[in-house]
Amino acid sequence: MSTFVLVHGGGHGGWCYAKVKRILETSGHEVFAPSLSGLAEHTAVLSPAIDLDFHINDVLQLLHYWDLRDVVLVGHSYGGMVVTGIADR
Repeated sequence: MSTFVLVHGGGHGGWCYAKVKRILETSGHEVFAPSLSGLAEHTAVLSPAIDLDFHINDVLQLLHYWDLRDVVLVGHSYGGMVVTGIADR
């Protein structure tokens, strides 16, 4: 099975993938749907330092922490910029 990392758009959080996450997990896949720093439930930490590079590093840290390799990166809207930045590194 595959490992999916689902990255939300600017006006959302990882919670927006709840239904998709459930469907993929029911099919046997491993799924991560983090909320990016400064967005969703993390708006309390929003600062000028949190930008696209910061969000790319958020997800790269998740990949490193969980030792995830050969993942399927999925990004919606702004999340597409994040996953493109990850793929470029």
